[in-house]
Amino acid sequence: MSELVTERTGLREVVLLRPGVHCAVSGNQEVFLVAKPFSQSFGQLDAGESALLRALAAPCDVADLLADDGYGSHHTVRGMLERLRDGGWLTTEISWNGEPVYTLLPQGTGQVATGDPLPSSCTLSRFAVLRREGDRMLLESPVAGYEVTFHDPGALAWLGALTMLSEPGRAEPVPSRVGRRLLADLWCAGLLVPRGEAEQMRSAQWSTHELWFHHISNRSAAESGGRFGGTYWARRHFDPLPGRRPPFGGPLVDLPRPDLDRLRREDITLTEAIEARKSVREHDDDAPLTAAQLGELLYRCARVRGAGWHGGQEVSDRPHPTGGSVHELEIYPLVRKVDGLEPGLYHYDAYEHRLNQVPAHATSTRALLNWAGAPQVLFVITTRFGRVMWKYQGMGYSLTLKNVGVLYQTLYLVATAMGLAPCALALGGNEYFAEATGIDQMVEAGVGAFCVGSVPQVAAPSQESVR
Repeated sequence: MSELVTERTGLREVVLLRPGVHCAVSGNQEVFLVAKPFSQSFGQLDAGESALLRALAAPCDVADLLADDGYGSHHTVRGMLERLRDGGWLTTEISWNGEPVYTLLPQGTGQVATGDPLPSSCTLSRFAVLRREGDRMLLESPVAGYEVTFHDPGALAWLGALTMLSEPGRAEPVPSRVGRRLLADLWCAGLLVPRGEAEQMRSAQWSTHELWFHHISNRSAAESGGRFGGTYWARRHFDPLPGRRPPFGGPLVDLPRPDLDRLRREDITLTEAIEARKSVREHDDDAPLTAAQLGELLYRCARVRGAGWHGGQEVSDRPHPTGGSVHELEIYPLVRKVDGLEPGLYHYDAYEHRLNQVPAHATSTRALLNWAGAPQVLFVITTRFGRVMWKYQGMGYSLTLKNVGVLYQTLYLVATAMGLAPCALALGGNEYFAEATGIDQMVEAGVGAFCVGSVPQVAAPSQESVR
């Protein structure tokens, strides 16, 4: 990291151990710092180093630590502080004339700071994101070792200028000493990159939002301060959504139920279904899908087999699994041509195994069908976000996409066993669905789409379909 502030000047540096750190000592007096799931050995410490480690449980001015003989020599204290900071164990606050300017908080542990020298020209990483956190602004990146909280608006102005100026230090909304220190800290934290440097494939392949999504949704609970996973965070603030989606008020259509005993005797094997599975976009409109076939497919893939409660939330059992048995996914069959069923947009009531017609704008539903290639039936798969995010924190959207993949494969295998033409779509056509229904996309939105119909006389897999 950047040079320690060793003198009592207008620029001050205050450090303390990051939140959640514990100290452990082995039988041979080897000292470990632990922040689950991370740990680091600091070997056997002398009396001064041990005292320094204890002192860092509270905020300490670096200049005071260096001036206190009780912590060892100047060289020993400096070395210990740099080792702690480079390993990601120290939170650092930089202030000017007694007013805090910014704070550095390590993300993860284990060599979170780069040791490369500051280049003559640099700019913000394209993965860096500035957002509000309470009454402060936070700068962070999935590839950075530290996040930076800004307390002084002048530092933010300096940060904005940094993205446009090729030479560091040309913007002076904060004192030059503070600006130079901020520049060095941002570089060491991994939030700056050399200007004009060509990207390598390892970073060029990532868009900003995809890398952030991957980073955030694959953290451990320890890395996120416990705010990750099945925390039931909303239980203290909001009532859970019911397992069954409220009806739309349109006409109801009861669907035929298949004979499962007959299917157990006569159906093809799982291996046969897997090996025969392929994506087929073309359908035979001269012999279209029937209402009985549509009912069988939905019954075998998505019906509710049982319901109960867990963690204060309604859960259900269905043929396809989901995380926590929450079953936040909804299926909306958009029917173009089905023998025995009127065209239109329907919602599948998995509890009663029936369709509920959805009042929808015809122009938007036609656009949605055309976008999908005019299949006989298009399943628009949505998620009710409150169902999954009421329980899961920081990973709810990632989980619902995994659940979509599970439903896709279930639909594929059952449709194959039934001799139908299935094809999952990589895109969701969500804007058309939102226009057609008027549903608030912050509450419920499309996350998948699946075409199904009757098999044509000659069918070949589409090169554009999902494999």
